[in-house]
Amino acid sequence: MMNLAIIGVAMVTIAVIGGILFVKRHTEQSQTQVKMVLFGLYFWGLIFVQIIILALAYALNQKFHFFQ
Repeated sequence: MMNLAIIGVAMVTIAVIGGILFVKRHTEQSQTQVKMVLFGLYFWGLIFVQIIILALAYALNQKFHFFQ
């Protein structure tokens, strides 16, 4: 169970850092509300992509037993 917690914390941390970096990259957006909405969009987008990647890794591991 602790392994799932560690994976979840890592996913959230990566998504927060990625969201902040993506928002900082868009310097032409000066309004705080726009930056907050973009952060939320990037955050959930990154979470979704990470879930897909982890699900594919899990499915491939079940089939081919890469990690024992």
